[in-house]
Amino acid sequence: MAEAPLAIDTTVSLNDGNHIPLLGLGVWASSACEKACLTSFDEGYRHIDTAQLYGNETEVGQALKRSSLPRSSIYVTSKVWHDKHTRQGAYNAVNESLASLNLDYIDLYLLHNPAAGPQGRHQAYLGLQDALQEGKLKSIGVSNFTPGHIRALMNSDGVTVKPSINQVELHPWNQQQEIVRYCKAEGIVVQAYCPLTRGIKLGDPTIAEIAKKHAKSAAQVVLRWILQQGIVAIPKSENPGRIKENADLYDFVLDDEDLRKIAKLDSGQAGSVTEWDPWKLD
Repeated sequence: MAEAPLAIDTTVSLNDGNHIPLLGLGVWASSACEKACLTSFDEGYRHIDTAQLYGNETEVGQALKRSSLPRSSIYVTSKVWHDKHTRQGAYNAVNESLASLNLDYIDLYLLHNPAAGPQGRHQAYLGLQDALQEGKLKSIGVSNFTPGHIRALMNSDGVTVKPSINQVELHPWNQQQEIVRYCKAEGIVVQAYCPLTRGIKLGDPTIAEIAKKHAKSAAQVVLRWILQQGIVAIPKSENPGRIKENADLYDFVLDDEDLRKIAKLDSGQAGSVTEWDPWKLD
């Protein structure tokens, strides 16, 4: 049977039986978070990615309350920063996030980074497992983790739940090939943050050529490239026009020639546009 074409409501199956929308709205450093969330809902998004560090969980919760959408139709992700990476600290963080979001449960909760070290990651993940067991979370996962980080976590005492997601910086210039291969082999969905490189690399002539071919923008080409791999993308924008544009991805398909050209853009971690290099963390 042929795969169904991608659409705004396409979801990906997680290894715990839950499903995550393939496209979401990121709200990192958003100064108009509530408005951006409501605009995204109007454009068909059903997935918001926030974090305690972002300081806008309350605004996300307000947007959910103001919308007419049922809670079950909106997928909400949040994260705990490494300064709370103890078992009790992570568990408490979940309760703090629930209160800020004004929700009874959170769809996905992540360890935001591996900077707390092996022991901190282990204990914090146990705290997420505790919250998961109590029904406060539907799924748990990690962010900025290498295969080595994940393997060590899964080999730690008491860890019984495989991460459902690994959220990493990912775009044509930092394609995270080793992480993607490992996660796909292990049944862990990869989620791309900073997929549009904060606009830094969208003037690339290769992407411009492909965009012209399909009568699309550079941002639309990059997002379509991510989605076609089954990788979740969470582009951030507060601009209503760009929120709409970033969801207009379903009337074209990148062909094999396009994919070959984009594959050649990868420069690994040298292509990163963020401060995070997960490979440098023990």
